[in-house]
Amino acid sequence: MIKNRMLRSAVIAAVTVCLAACSSQSANEPSAGGKGGEGGADKKVELRMMWWGSQARHEATLKVIELFEDKNPGITINPEYLGADGYWDKLNTQIAGGNAPDLIQLGNNYPDYVSRGTLLELDPYMGKEIDLSGFDESIASSGRLNDKQYGVNLGSNALGIVYNTALIRQAGMEPPKAGISWEELEQYGKELVGKLGSGYYAFADQSGFTHYVGHYVRQSGKALFDGTGIAFDEADMLPWFTMWERFREEAIIPPGEKAAAYQEAAPDNSLLVEGKLAMVVMWSNQMKAFQEAMQDELDIIPLPEGGAEKGMWIQPSQFLGISAKSQHPAEAAQFISFFVNDPEATAVLSSDRGIPGSKAVREALKGTAEPIVLKAYNYLDVAAEQSRDMDRELPNIAEWDAALKNAAQKVAFDRASVEAASQEAVKTAQDAVAKSQ
Repeated sequence: MIKNRMLRSAVIAAVTVCLAACSSQSANEPSAGGKGGEGGADKKVELRMMWWGSQARHEATLKVIELFEDKNPGITINPEYLGADGYWDKLNTQIAGGNAPDLIQLGNNYPDYVSRGTLLELDPYMGKEIDLSGFDESIASSGRLNDKQYGVNLGSNALGIVYNTALIRQAGMEPPKAGISWEELEQYGKELVGKLGSGYYAFADQSGFTHYVGHYVRQSGKALFDGTGIAFDEADMLPWFTMWERFREEAIIPPGEKAAAYQEAAPDNSLLVEGKLAMVVMWSNQMKAFQEAMQDELDIIPLPEGGAEKGMWIQPSQFLGISAKSQHPAEAAQFISFFVNDPEATAVLSSDRGIPGSKAVREALKGTAEPIVLKAYNYLDVAAEQSRDMDRELPNIAEWDAALKNAAQKVAFDRASVEAASQEAVKTAQDAVAKSQ
């Protein structure tokens, strides 16, 4: 069934325009018949859902879609999914063409899509099709902007240093400890690579990772975005790029060409999984997919400490929202509630998208969780102690993310100085924010 669905999803893009054109219902009114499980059984409703993630996430999400369709025979959900690379370009192209999917997975950049009129206000469906009564209030309200609900939190997580315990012990060393400083981490990496030998690396080159930069500047009491404009400058970016250039010279991160080939965004493109790299900064919810792709045991510690302030934060991992042009918003809202509340569905999804917002779901998952999932749950408590309130996400962050990666790669390939990269990083961040104002 899943293989058939995967095949079907490959042709969805070719028929979505037709699907949109064939519907005549108002985009701003709930579908007739209310919930698909009631009146929906007498009519056929087709929805499209788009998300990004690993293969494990794709398979789990497809299973949940099948569960929903089994329980709501009048509703079909056509999936569209891909890795993190290219997701935003595809989504933005569809939105620009007036062909957005009904159900859209978003990150903390959802305010960008609210400002563009892409997302439907969910308040008419709250307490009806969408039930968040079991959510912690802070989690339930994280999808609100300007006192209106636009998305439902699919989970919370935190950044951390995920490390390969077996590879580190192969070097005769103990794993890194929570509370490690930037200077200590660098020394640890040099010692580790010295003992492992040629072809091994201590860390991935993550000089172009926007949220890692966010942690770094927050330690100085700054922010990528303070609500009105960028709150960092070249004086922050210069030591950042200089540090990573030093890591490259010390051979504790891969050279430019290898780093470009292994993005470490998913297990199928990872030196960590291949056993050639000891540590990668990733979101805690990503641990499970990486662990399932390798035999060596993974563990996690908080990001490096340094500066006068705590740099970490607890972040909603993703949101699920509804297109403002959806012809069947009530059924889409019903699916969102199913996705975050149904016992079978949440058991399948586990914590891949972060620690669930529902207290009942969390307790159920913890009771049957495999070791790697329990590590993610336990780590969130540790990370919370090292965190302060998160900042508003930088507007058009996907655009700046691409620009930052480009600037970082120029340094890695000796095509730009750290000074030039710092200037470019600041300028492109300013440009991204300006487009939203």
